[in-house]
Amino acid sequence: MKVVVIGGSGHIGTYLLPKLIKAGHDVINITRGQSKPYKADPTWEEVKPMILDRDKELNGDFEKKIAELNADIVVDLINFS
Repeated sequence: MKVVVIGGSGHIGTYLLPKLIKAGHDVINITRGQSKPYKADPTWEEVKPMILDRDKELNGDFEKKIAELNADIVVDLINFS
């Protein structure tokens, strides 16, 4: 399964993304590139990072770029503005 995680480098993502990789999923981490996971794990080598900032994308471009990834599931871990 192809899983896109928005904000996967934070606290929840630090533990979620390695579990998804170990479960055999193809994982893309949408990140602004400012944070690293709290805990090192070799599975992070298999996570595909995509640098993208929701606040800097205009006219719905962020949503379009996420949709173009054709993920089976999108998990949004950024729950604040």
